[in-house]
Amino acid sequence: MAITLGRSGSAPPVGNNIISATYSEECETVDISNRNNIQGGYKAFKAGFVTQTWEIECHDPGSLDLSGSGTEGQFNVMSVTENISVDGAVTFTVTAKKF
Repeated sequence: MAITLGRSGSAPPVGNNIISATYSEECETVDISNRNNIQGGYKAFKAGFVTQTWEIECHDPGSLDLSGSGTEGQFNVMSVTENISVDGAVTFTVTAKKF
């Protein structure tokens, strides 16, 4: 199943039985204040490193290939959550990040 998401058309890491996928990027701010760039007592900040995150809902987390084949770099699995409903199929939510 091929999924294309968002404006840039990002695709989740290669895998089978993907139900849904969510991609996000976040960036921490870094304090770069020094004597030359503090005017009026305000601190100076810049963007730090970008963290890319995939949250993938699937039927079999073992079928996901997060090793870098088909993706740009390697994602690290941060958590796997099992979702059990009363009368539905068992699904898993895999959170993978690339730092």
